[in-house]
Amino acid sequence: MKKLLLLFNTLKYLKWNQIYFRLKRKIIKLKATEIYLGAKLNRPKGWSHFLLYDDKIDSQYVACFLNYSKKLNLPEDWNIEFPNKLWVYNLHYFEDLLSKNAHKKNQFHIQLLNQWIDENPVGFKNGWESYPTSLRIVNILKAWLGGLKLDEKLSNSVFIQASFLSNNLEKHLLGNHYFSNLKALLFAGLIYNNKRWLRIAEKGLVNQIPEQILEDGANFELSPMYHSLMLVDMLDMYNLSKAYEEQISSQLTSLFKKYIPKMLDFMEVMMHPDGCVSFFNDSVDGIAPSKEILENYATKLGFEISSIDYSKTQIINNSSSGYICAITPGNKLIFDVSNIGPDYIPSHAHADTLSFELSLGNERVFVNSGTSQYGMSESRLNQRKTKSHNTVEIDGKDSSQVWDNFRVANRARISEKSFEINSNNRILLSGEHDGYKGALKKCNHSRNIDFDENTLIVRDFISGRFKSATSHFYFHPELEISLKKNILLVSGSTFLMQSNLDGLRCSLSDSEYYPEFGLVVGNKVLSINFIGRSVEVCFTWDLS
Repeated sequence: MKKLLLLFNTLKYLKWNQIYFRLKRKIIKLKATEIYLGAKLNRPKGWSHFLLYDDKIDSQYVACFLNYSKKLNLPEDWNIEFPNKLWVYNLHYFEDLLSKNAHKKNQFHIQLLNQWIDENPVGFKNGWESYPTSLRIVNILKAWLGGLKLDEKLSNSVFIQASFLSNNLEKHLLGNHYFSNLKALLFAGLIYNNKRWLRIAEKGLVNQIPEQILEDGANFELSPMYHSLMLVDMLDMYNLSKAYEEQISSQLTSLFKKYIPKMLDFMEVMMHPDGCVSFFNDSVDGIAPSKEILENYATKLGFEISSIDYSKTQIINNSSSGYICAITPGNKLIFDVSNIGPDYIPSHAHADTLSFELSLGNERVFVNSGTSQYGMSESRLNQRKTKSHNTVEIDGKDSSQVWDNFRVANRARISEKSFEINSNNRILLSGEHDGYKGALKKCNHSRNIDFDENTLIVRDFISGRFKSATSHFYFHPELEISLKKNILLVSGSTFLMQSNLDGLRCSLSDSEYYPEFGLVVGNKVLSINFIGRSVEVCFTWDLS
């Protein structure tokens, strides 16, 4: 009964067409339905080629994805899901075609592409799943636009992949997967002059861009990492629109021009001063290209880059996504006052409501724990749970009911939020959510943050019925942390922070930090157990 209730509280948020297309995929046999006629592909002059990635694979067949390297044993490794399925997906993406040294490996890349064709027949296993197919089509065609030669065999294969994909769109999932499908069909439709693919892509993108990109520029799945990945998609498609200006609709081009500047601004807000992403929801470094690379790409395409002025106190309210950025001279705090992302696709959501991250200068201080893996495992579940974030866990439960690999049942809802800079030039932020309410009880968590250039005060309050509660504060692993006689000391290379924790039931313990997929680093967590309904903790620091 408990599992059935969990399923009901998960499935009730889905769109009906998600259920319909999931059933349809089980019934209809997927196949490529168009025949390649061997038309010559002509490169346009307006494409601005740009390399996005570090090397992924060398000519000796040593591949490195997600911080795991191994010598490939093909054809077996195309479908042996070791170390995990995401690693194998990366093998099928062919991102190395756009790596920094791609021009030195053209012959090897052609050899590997031909090997992929010979060893992955149409519709066969991992390589033909829609998401890796979408990324591979785009990466091959971008490499071709940049000068890679495609002979008849390779050109025919990409055509067949696009035809197969056009009949296998991930409408049962939607979100970033469906967006990637549409992007691939836009590339293939324009380059192969296939009107059907182009029509599917343009119609879908005109609908999906305003839905998946919020008015403040955020990707609606509310992951800074996936935001950067979608920014790549938007820049690539805008780049393509400039190369095929007469064949692409002006309506679609205008959407690129409208939303890309907003996305660049949101990326700036959600990045820490060290230039790396904040860890809200499924978000880590090492997957999307860096902020510097993305800004260079955008600049090459003619977009202007705006930067935050860290010399003055200010609040940046991302009202659509729910993230509030607070700046005091030299410091940056990001506060999560957002609901779980789109109800029908919370796949990358964590139970991190009212968590925050803080940087002093270029050093990260308070960090959410990050993500090291996908897949059904205890580690994956723990990384999504409330207890792995800088927020309050009540009665050992999660603020949003994360479970399985990518599922969420009951979700926290923000009921109140506010922000201001008071007359003393202090930033005051607040939020409240109802994630701990039950069928027979009301239990809300509210948090107030008081922040200036030398002080951070966090006040938490719980209303309603509860038995126990714990507030967690996770520290970046490069900091030196100690707790002696209730005095917390945090030492960085440019600051010394302290907090007097007298009267609080607190402990400092070892934990784990996951800054990239496949990477686990030891760090420290300060845990404060509630004695009554509220906890207040004050951190002060001096800069050296």
